[in-house]
Amino acid sequence: MPVNLNAGRFASVPLQRTLGVPEGGPKIVPIILDFSASSSYFLDYSNQMVMGFMDMVQTLWVDNFGNTQILKITIPASQQVLQIPAGTQGYFPCLCPNPVKIQFDSAGATVQQVTLMNFPVFP
Repeated sequence: MPVNLNAGRFASVPLQRTLGVPEGGPKIVPIILDFSASSSYFLDYSNQMVMGFMDMVQTLWVDNFGNTQILKITIPASQQVLQIPAGTQGYFPCLCPNPVKIQFDSAGATVQQVTLMNFPVFP
């Protein structure tokens, strides 16, 4: 028998979304992560959002192809955790509330790229 969850304990988290390209046009933020220097990185993009560099994140391009380890991407506000397998790359829809805050972790001592996108890409 499954355990009933108390629905009152779960709050909603507002997301910024469009069904296509946002009003300000498509934008990306390429990020290079050097896991040979550190196994964990935290991005707080709040100030850049206030300055209008990007208004939301809807998709991540992740290149974990050259890594022999999992690349773990955590979005604390939505509690979404993406586990990108070693040797893979691709587009990943994400649940990223504003302001954008994301953590990247990998035990692989490689340099990997993650690109934030303000538009949806459906793999």
